Amino acid sequence: MSDDATDHAAHVASGSGSGKRNAGTPVLILDHSFDRGSLYPLRETLQAHAVHAGLPHGRSVDLVLTVHELATNAVFHGSGTGQARIWQLDGVLRCEVGDAGSSGHDAAGWPVRHGHGLWLARYLSDRFTIDSGPDGTLATADFALPGPASRRSATPRLRRLESHTVLELDGALDEQAAPEITAAVGELVSGTPAPGLVIDLSAVTYWDSTGITALIVAQQRVSETAAGMLVLTGLAAEFAERLDALSPVPFTTRETPAKAVPLFPPS
Repeated sequence: MSDDATDHAAHVASGSGSGKRNAGTPVLILDHSFDRGSLYPLRETLQAHAVHAGLPHGRSVDLVLTVHELATNAVFHGSGTGQARIWQLDGVLRCEVGDAGSSGHDAAGWPVRHGHGLWLARYLSDRFTIDSGPDGTLATADFALPGPASRRSATPRLRRLESHTVLELDGALDEQAAPEITAAVGELVSGTPAPGLVIDLSAVTYWDSTGITALIVAQQRVSETAAGMLVLTGLAAEFAERLDALSPVPFTTRETPAKAVPLFPPS
């Protein structure tokens, strides 16, 4: 369950050496053992520690879901017990889920299913690794802590053009922005028989799964109309990959709102 890097991090975080901590020093903020009967209490503990460390509520839900799924794999496909740790370092919360089983339990026994376990860990976290060895399996998921400028929730701004409408988002695509996005799209769809909509994400600074869900709902609402079209623009490559993996519906994307204009027939 532990490796040399983890042992070293624990040694540094304990205050050995000079006793001074810099921004790159890992700090252990949670060390929690679990088994089949303690998975629910683990969720509450993870939530409290993630929010206290500065992770926005919506993103902390993603962390809790990820770690809980990894712990569930350790219980049902590993040794039945394990250890969950959270380290804070360099603007990141690093979550470790260890299965202290024998060499007979390894990552190959942890299934990858859409919407569960390793699949969720890969696409909800900012970085994910898993490794097995003689001491068991160690899964690691990183969640970036937002800077002060990234915490402001996006406020949708609508620009109505002749052939379509542009919805601009500037800030965090999070649980606070999500209902405003859904309401704006709902109003557009209800008032237009063939809505043309561009959602410009070029100024989005942060996201959580609730924000992604709002985009999925928007696509579904527009697709329900007779001849509506939704185009997403300004997606970073990494975000586009996550959105493609997490969404059950396909999206049309372009680099900029200007490049989306030819997709809409003139009014």
